[in-house]
Amino acid sequence: MKRLLLTTALVLSAVVSAQKLKKEDVIGFWKLKESGFYEGKKKVVKDFDNCRLMRNYALREDGFAVYNYIEGKAGDCIPSEPRLSFWKVIDNRIQFYMGDNNILEEVVVTVNKDKTMTFSSYIPVPVRDKDPELEKMLNTVHYDIVESVY
Repeated sequence: MKRLLLTTALVLSAVVSAQKLKKEDVIGFWKLKESGFYEGKKKVVKDFDNCRLMRNYALREDGFAVYNYIEGKAGDCIPSEPRLSFWKVIDNRIQFYMGDNNILEEVVVTVNKDKTMTFSSYIPVPVRDKDPELEKMLNTVHYDIVESVY
């Protein structure tokens, strides 16, 4: 009976701790490993070359974030201007913002067992529209799997 109670307590504590993201979990330099979207329950992986896989996030302890967006094809990579913003943890999400109410991006974060993180689209209220294609596009959940570089 004690073993059952201990096992149940460990499982419950793991579930509770998995729901609350901590700042310490996400501080660092994170490089894109995989990206895609979900079509229903099916995961569709985007075909990225090495240029696009150079995209990265630097989440600093002081609350600043730098996102480097890279386009192009291997051998001709084109970096964009780095996006500097602030970031904060809200429950199981990271919110990237400028100023008081200017949210640039908000992602649901899953910390994976292999030390990667998955950023998924945060859609608090599904969009309703007369155009079913537009509605589907606006409600599509995209994801990025990022891996710690250091």
